[in-house]
Amino acid sequence: MVEIRLDGEKLLRCIKRIESELDVIRREAALGTATSPSVQGIDLTKIEWKGKDSVPAGAGDKWAWAFAYHEDGEYKEESKALVQAIEQTGEVTMDGYVMNLSGRDKGLLNRKKLK
Repeated sequence: MVEIRLDGEKLLRCIKRIESELDVIRREAALGTATSPSVQGIDLTKIEWKGKDSVPAGAGDKWAWAFAYHEDGEYKEESKALVQAIEQTGEVTMDGYVMNLSGRDKGLLNRKKLK
């Protein structure tokens, strides 16, 4: 017989994360704003965000950009999951920001603070 074990703490964390995402969707729906897909498990602080004139951007800046790929066209490891999610959906909402790809060859990540 196969024994199935559940990690209660992990399950509760997943439920809380889902409830948090649903709260965001409900708030945006109440305001009549469209929602973009949201992803989990990406550390936005590992991405080298830049602001105007390529100055390093802070966590609270309203807008920032970063290179999505290396010069050889390979994904940057720290932003690979985010870029792939954006490539599939057009934009992603996460941690209070909406992110998309821009630039001539869609090689730049854009990060805008949600209003």
